[in-house]
Amino acid sequence: MSRPAWCGLKLQLHSLLSRMLRCAGLVIFSQISWAQDAPAALPYSPDAIPLSQYQSGDAASSAVPDPFAISTVPQGKEYFLAIYSGSTSGVYYYVASAICDTLSMTYHQHHIRCVALRSQGVGSNRDLMTQGRAQMIIVQSDTNYYASNGEKPIPGARSVMSLHNEMGVLVVSKNSDIHGVADLRGKRVNLGPEGSASRNQALELLTAYGLKPADLGRADAVTQDANAQGLCSGYIDAFPVWIGHPAQVVDDVARFCGARLVGMNGDGMENLLHQHQYYSHQTLPANLYPGQDQPIESYGFKASLVAYEPVKPYIVYWLTRSLMEHLDVLRAKTPNLSMLNAREMFEVGNFLPFHEGAARYWREIGWLQDGGPKGPPDIDESADQ
Repeated sequence: MSRPAWCGLKLQLHSLLSRMLRCAGLVIFSQISWAQDAPAALPYSPDAIPLSQYQSGDAASSAVPDPFAISTVPQGKEYFLAIYSGSTSGVYYYVASAICDTLSMTYHQHHIRCVALRSQGVGSNRDLMTQGRAQMIIVQSDTNYYASNGEKPIPGARSVMSLHNEMGVLVVSKNSDIHGVADLRGKRVNLGPEGSASRNQALELLTAYGLKPADLGRADAVTQDANAQGLCSGYIDAFPVWIGHPAQVVDDVARFCGARLVGMNGDGMENLLHQHQYYSHQTLPANLYPGQDQPIESYGFKASLVAYEPVKPYIVYWLTRSLMEHLDVLRAKTPNLSMLNAREMFEVGNFLPFHEGAARYWREIGWLQDGGPKGPPDIDESADQ
């Protein structure tokens, strides 16, 4: 072959190869673009849970044809649930522990073992679920609400039920003339640390009643842990708190230095209830604290139990069923749950769609009418994702 002919063949081959590479490149780019557009799978690596329970294709997905017939569960087979709560001295930890204790009463029906895990609170719980580390978390109903409308999303978060009220009260010094929010003008008040949820809550309350921090005698930004010392030592006149009642910090200041409780009711509260769906009107019964001989009217959140979508519907179903069928036991586990109302647990504060396991139970008792499947889910249906 002559040199010109050879050169021409090389050019043709080079051109063909270039076109093939460009074509392959376009195909690869197209595949990458498609992959980026596809919804990402939810991460799922829950803390304190055996790997065998949530790794797909594992023996943990073994079928149990009839979830009521526990004799069909493989010998020694167990399932595990961990609930992230709050600090070990906080209400959420006691509530999560009470939930697990109540679930353990029906272990022979489901073979689920449950444990309460401590955390740094609501913000930490949100992060843990977003990372795929939490099967269930306890949060406030505003967290549930903002997750549902996309303002502060928690991918994969699903409602299970609401729990206790987290009612707001003003805790005021014994001899103060504070009888309502408007009376905070000119008083020394701890609003909580800058940027904290408690401070933002307090500022919203002040605004609702036409007050600013500058209208106070002093607006402190001290951690909530110092409230009891500040009030009993006379350094502050009042502090607002939204918490599950009865609460130890409130009981302590009422018992040791005669602090009084004042409700947040009034026109400002009504405006807040109108503006925010996650608030509800709440009443504190008389005689819950020393010296509190009258009921107190105020408002607050609901604590919410939220499950991660990849959690087996089997586990969430049995948790929901066990708690509702033994509600008297759950109420007796901790004073914070003593006033639970079954219908409110379904109807109030659950802004996210229900987890399929919880939805199965709510349909089973006739409270959820969405046309979905009824009856307890088999292990087959609840294979891990």
